[in-house]
Amino acid sequence: MLSWVRAGKAILPALVSLAPGMAASAGASQAPAPHARVELVAAAGAIAPGRDLWLGIHFVLEPGWHIYWQNPGDSGGPPTVQWRLPDGLAAGELEWPLPERIEAGASIVNYGYEGEVVLPVRLRATGGWTQGGATVAALVKYVICRDICVPGRADVELAVPVPAASQARLPAWRGLIESARAHVPRPAPASWRATATAATGRITLLVETGRAEPVARFLPLVPGQIEDEAPAQVTAVPRGVRFVLRQSDQAATPPASLRGVVVLADGRAFTVDAPLKSAR
Repeated sequence: MLSWVRAGKAILPALVSLAPGMAASAGASQAPAPHARVELVAAAGAIAPGRDLWLGIHFVLEPGWHIYWQNPGDSGGPPTVQWRLPDGLAAGELEWPLPERIEAGASIVNYGYEGEVVLPVRLRATGGWTQGGATVAALVKYVICRDICVPGRADVELAVPVPAASQARLPAWRGLIESARAHVPRPAPASWRATATAATGRITLLVETGRAEPVARFLPLVPGQIEDEAPAQVTAVPRGVRFVLRQSDQAATPPASLRGVVVLADGRAFTVDAPLKSAR
């Protein structure tokens, strides 16, 4: 059973079951379901042995509904994918564009997506791939919420090579995937230095980028490390930025490190993994 609300938080409204999505065409199947449409899209029409093809799980949500980031925050859960691939093809991990901060009540803060989002994934053709016609298929499971939370599932598929009837959609698909990948946080530059200190219910994170950062925000990658609803204190320092975060009261002991995303004023986003020490 899915864990909808983290321990110690208010319980969200009742859940409603969702019927499985239904496959559509021989090109890219679109799975219609209440409150969402899900489809599998590609950045190119074919894939050669030893090469990559970028795919995307494309969600189009009804107004007011949202799905979740890899760290959903105080409730919900991120989408998962179970691939059904022909011999010679292998899928990587989902990639996660920057989410929105979604307030779902007085003490519930989530991280997720509204409107439309693409979760990119890299498809690799091994030496066993013959370039013959095949179908890439996946079962997508997700949680979608507004006033209620609904467990959803969609069976999606894509013919490879993409058939002629769907070729006209490739430029739009490519644009969606490229835009999503541009908003995926990158590893912090090697020149950055991130350290964190825990003391009296708070965690102080210092990120040294080499210059003062007057505008920045922090998104946690690991659920339950900080209190998501508590505003962070953000202070520019001569060589970077300092965040003072409220430590989660659900954690019995501080974690070994603080993992998260630092978003700078220009929209660039980087992942950091700061060893966490106790203040003396």
